[in-house]
Amino acid sequence: MFPERYEDSEAPHADAAQAVFAVFFISVWAADSFWLRWTTALSRTVPGVVRAALFILLALLGGNVSWRAHQQIFGVDRHEPELVDYGVFRLSRHPMYLGIMMIYLGLALYSMSAASLAVLAGVFIFYDYLASYEEAKLVECFGDRYLNYMGKVRRWL
Repeated sequence: MFPERYEDSEAPHADAAQAVFAVFFISVWAADSFWLRWTTALSRTVPGVVRAALFILLALLGGNVSWRAHQQIFGVDRHEPELVDYGVFRLSRHPMYLGIMMIYLGLALYSMSAASLAVLAGVFIFYDYLASYEEAKLVECFGDRYLNYMGKVRRWL
């Protein structure tokens, strides 16, 4: 059955782990991009305006996707569990996570930091684990309806 509280459907300590990954990513990105510059050699070959445009595009798109997903889930008062399969959830089963990763990718591409991209690979593995955990809970709750949704909509894109 559907958990009584939203927090019960998340992996244990998911919020704390997301915060740790965010701090770690930003620390590696900032250190490599502005101080150490160990893995940013490509930044000299790709013009700054192109890198800035990529960052702005991914940050705006990722922020918008995450915000819309958040509004669809938390901006509605539901008395009964509801499978949300409309709006941005027609494009991705986990648009909040996808949007966050798009922002991380934009930062990494802005500085062309290979170290940041390596950390982003770890972040992706972590979010994929969270998505798998949550999907197992959603299958428990919605059964075949969620399995059909999984067949129609990809996890990420």
